[in-house]
Amino acid sequence: MTEELPLYLKLIGYGLAVTGSIAFIPQILKVWKSKSGEGLNLTMFIILDFVTSLISTFCIKSGLDYSNWLELLMTNIQVFIIHALARYYLNQPDKLTILFLGKAGLTTILALIPLDYIKTIMNCLLPMMIYNKTTMAYKHYKDKSTGQLAGATLWMQFVQFSGRIFTTVMSGNNGFLPPMLLNWSYQTVYVLQYLWYSRGQGKEEEKKKE
Repeated sequence: MTEELPLYLKLIGYGLAVTGSIAFIPQILKVWKSKSGEGLNLTMFIILDFVTSLISTFCIKSGLDYSNWLELLMTNIQVFIIHALARYYLNQPDKLTILFLGKAGLTTILALIPLDYIKTIMNCLLPMMIYNKTTMAYKHYKDKSTGQLAGATLWMQFVQFSGRIFTTVMSGNNGFLPPMLLNWSYQTVYVLQYLWYSRGQGKEEEKKKE
């Protein structure tokens, strides 16, 4: 029989779910206000869209409670909006059309294929995510900038991953710990890069004013 989680862990979990559900809203607002998609790693958003679509579909088809997939679904919608806005402001109508058609096709395929096939595809997610996150960190290093990434989004994800690790350890579900630690490690790198490169950009702006 599964032990009921302590109230404080439940409250933290609810808070993290809310944080995760709205984490990309600052990024949407930043792209929309700047009217620019420059500096965003759009390949990252393609992979993130695919991954969140896949896992959300797996949870829904497995009959899991909405608390297991609603946050992922919200993230998926926000990631797609960011990608679409970026393509629009980059004046890439052909790629924007392909994006919408691809999203419609992916949604249809995931809705139709059996759960066993989705499980098989999910086995490929770890190397895909490692590649995606590593190339993103390298791009920041190469460009000496985190580009259009919103600081609020980076911090909210960092808090979310940190909190998930804490609640996982405290609840004893350590089987989920390795991928969480991996996500947290990459997110820590992104936050440090953001802080470091933002510091450099601030100095450049001060020099221009002088």
